[in-house]
Amino acid sequence: MHNHQALPPPAAAPPTAAVVSSTAPRPTGTSLATGLPTDVQISHSSRFSVPASREAAERSRSIIRNVLPLILGADPQAGRTVRYAEACLAELVAAACARTSSEHLLCEVRADSEHVFLAVEHESKLVSTTTDQVVLPLVESLADDHGTHVDATVHHTWAAVRRN
Repeated sequence: MHNHQALPPPAAAPPTAAVVSSTAPRPTGTSLATGLPTDVQISHSSRFSVPASREAAERSRSIIRNVLPLILGADPQAGRTVRYAEACLAELVAAACARTSSEHLLCEVRADSEHVFLAVEHESKLVSTTTDQVVLPLVESLADDHGTHVDATVHHTWAAVRRN
Protein backbone atom coordinates (compact mmCIF):
# COMPACT_ATOMS: atom_id res chain seq x y z
CA MET A 1 0.00 0.00 0.00
CA HIS A 2 1.44 3.37 -0.97
CA ASN A 3 -0.02 6.09 1.22
CA HIS A 4 2.96 8.44 0.75
CA GLN A 5 2.82 9.89 4.23
CA ALA A 6 5.93 11.84 5.08
CA LEU A 7 8.40 10.21 7.43
CA PRO A 8 9.70 12.44 10.20
CA PRO A 9 12.95 14.11 9.24
CA PRO A 10 16.06 12.10 10.17
CA ALA A 11 18.09 13.10 13.18
CA ALA A 12 20.76 15.66 12.41
CA ALA A 13 24.25 14.28 11.85
CA PRO A 14 27.38 15.69 10.31
CA PRO A 15 27.39 15.12 6.51
CA THR A 16 30.56 13.02 6.74
CA ALA A 17 29.33 10.81 9.58
CA ALA A 18 28.76 7.25 8.47
CA VAL A 19 26.92 6.25 11.62
CA VAL A 20 25.47 8.15 14.53
CA SER A 21 26.86 6.72 17.74
CA SER A 22 27.67 7.89 21.24
CA THR A 23 31.09 6.26 21.35
CA ALA A 24 34.24 8.03 20.27
CA PRO A 25 35.47 7.41 16.71
CA ARG A 26 38.22 4.88 16.18
CA PRO A 27 41.45 5.75 14.35
CA THR A 28 41.16 5.88 10.56
CA GLY A 29 41.99 2.63 8.75
CA THR A 30 40.11 -0.34 7.39
CA SER A 31 38.54 -3.16 9.37
CA LEU A 32 39.55 -6.61 8.15
CA ALA A 33 36.22 -8.05 9.29
CA THR A 34 33.90 -5.68 7.41
CA GLY A 35 36.07 -3.88 4.86
CA LEU A 36 34.67 -0.60 6.23
CA PRO A 37 36.79 2.28 7.53
CA THR A 38 37.51 1.74 11.23
CA ASP A 39 36.00 5.13 12.09
CA VAL A 40 32.58 3.84 10.91
CA GLN A 41 30.48 2.82 13.90
CA ILE A 42 27.36 0.70 13.61
CA SER A 43 24.03 1.28 15.37
CA HIS A 44 20.49 0.94 13.98
CA SER A 45 21.05 3.78 11.54
CA SER A 46 23.76 5.04 9.26
CA ARG A 47 24.23 8.31 7.39
CA PHE A 48 26.81 8.66 4.67
CA SER A 49 27.51 10.91 1.74
CA VAL A 50 28.29 9.90 -1.81
CA PRO A 51 29.75 12.13 -4.52
CA ALA A 52 27.04 13.35 -6.90
CA SER A 53 28.60 11.70 -9.93
CA ARG A 54 27.95 8.86 -12.36
CA GLU A 55 29.33 6.47 -9.74
CA ALA A 56 26.94 7.64 -6.98
CA ALA A 57 24.40 4.84 -7.34
CA GLU A 58 27.04 2.10 -7.35
CA ARG A 59 28.90 3.75 -4.44
CA SER A 60 25.70 3.90 -2.35
CA ARG A 61 24.96 0.26 -3.27
CA SER A 62 28.44 -0.78 -2.13
CA ILE A 63 28.14 1.04 1.18
CA ILE A 64 24.70 -0.32 2.03
CA ARG A 65 25.81 -3.84 1.03
CA ASN A 66 28.42 -3.64 3.82
CA VAL A 67 26.55 -1.60 6.43
CA LEU A 68 23.03 -3.04 6.33
CA PRO A 69 23.92 -6.62 7.37
CA LEU A 70 25.60 -5.14 10.46
CA ILE A 71 22.48 -3.13 11.27
CA LEU A 72 20.15 -6.11 10.70
CA GLY A 73 22.22 -8.56 12.71
CA ALA A 74 21.19 -12.21 12.63
CA ASP A 75 18.04 -11.62 10.58
CA PRO A 76 17.42 -14.81 8.53
CA GLN A 77 15.91 -12.70 5.71
CA ALA A 78 18.85 -10.26 5.67
CA GLY A 79 20.09 -11.35 2.22
CA ARG A 80 16.79 -10.56 0.51
CA THR A 81 16.34 -7.35 2.48
CA VAL A 82 19.84 -6.16 1.60
CA ARG A 83 19.30 -6.87 -2.12
CA TYR A 84 15.99 -4.98 -2.15
CA ALA A 85 17.44 -2.09 -0.15
CA GLU A 86 20.50 -1.89 -2.44
CA ALA A 87 18.31 -1.64 -5.53
CA CYS A 88 15.97 0.94 -3.98
CA LEU A 89 18.75 3.15 -2.62
CA ALA A 90 20.66 3.01 -5.91
CA GLU A 91 17.54 4.16 -7.77
CA LEU A 92 16.85 6.96 -5.25
CA VAL A 93 20.47 8.14 -5.49
CA ALA A 94 20.54 8.00 -9.31
CA ALA A 95 17.33 10.04 -9.53
CA ALA A 96 18.58 12.64 -7.03
CA CYS A 97 22.01 12.78 -8.65
CA ALA A 98 20.49 13.55 -12.04
CA ARG A 99 18.70 16.59 -10.60
CA THR A 100 21.20 18.04 -8.12
CA SER A 101 23.75 20.79 -8.30
CA SER A 102 25.42 19.65 -5.06
CA GLU A 103 28.75 17.88 -5.03
CA HIS A 104 27.46 15.22 -2.61
CA LEU A 105 24.23 13.49 -1.66
CA LEU A 106 23.50 12.56 1.93
CA CYS A 107 22.02 9.07 2.34
CA GLU A 108 20.46 7.48 5.39
CA VAL A 109 19.53 3.91 6.23
CA ARG A 110 17.77 2.92 9.44
CA ALA A 111 15.88 -0.14 10.55
CA ASP A 112 13.14 -1.10 12.94
CA SER A 113 11.64 -4.53 13.55
CA GLU A 114 9.55 -4.45 10.34
CA HIS A 115 11.26 -2.19 7.79
CA VAL A 116 14.49 -0.78 6.50
CA PHE A 117 14.05 2.92 5.75
CA LEU A 118 16.20 4.51 3.07
CA ALA A 119 16.42 8.23 2.37
CA VAL A 120 18.38 10.58 0.15
CA GLU A 121 18.60 14.32 0.78
CA HIS A 122 18.51 16.61 -2.27
CA GLU A 123 17.50 20.16 -3.10
CA SER A 124 15.16 19.65 -6.09
CA LYS A 125 11.90 17.78 -6.64
CA LEU A 126 12.31 14.39 -8.30
CA VAL A 127 9.65 14.54 -10.96
CA SER A 128 9.37 13.48 -14.56
CA THR A 129 9.02 16.38 -16.95
CA THR A 130 6.20 14.60 -18.79
CA THR A 131 4.05 13.29 -15.92
CA ASP A 132 4.99 15.60 -13.01
CA GLN A 133 5.30 12.43 -10.90
CA VAL A 134 8.31 10.74 -9.36
CA VAL A 135 9.26 7.82 -11.61
CA LEU A 136 11.00 5.13 -9.53
CA PRO A 137 10.04 1.71 -10.96
CA LEU A 138 12.32 -0.37 -8.71
CA VAL A 139 11.21 1.46 -5.59
CA GLU A 140 7.58 1.06 -6.70
CA SER A 141 7.98 -2.70 -7.07
CA LEU A 142 10.29 -3.52 -4.12
CA ALA A 143 9.33 -1.09 -1.35
CA ASP A 144 6.23 -1.19 0.84
CA ASP A 145 5.95 2.57 0.68
CA HIS A 146 7.85 5.62 -0.51
CA GLY A 147 7.53 9.36 -0.71
CA THR A 148 9.19 12.70 -0.21
CA HIS A 149 9.33 14.83 2.91
CA VAL A 150 10.26 18.49 2.41
CA ASP A 151 12.00 20.27 5.26
CA ALA A 152 12.64 23.96 4.40
CA THR A 153 14.54 23.64 1.11
CA VAL A 154 15.77 20.07 1.61
CA HIS A 155 13.86 17.16 0.09
CA HIS A 156 14.15 13.73 1.73
CA THR A 157 13.03 11.10 -0.77
CA TRP A 158 12.56 7.82 1.06
CA ALA A 159 11.53 4.20 0.68
CA ALA A 160 10.50 1.60 3.25
CA VAL A 161 11.54 -1.99 2.47
CA ARG A 162 9.85 -4.76 4.48
CA ARG A 163 12.30 -6.97 6.39
CA ASN A 164 10.40 -10.25 5.94
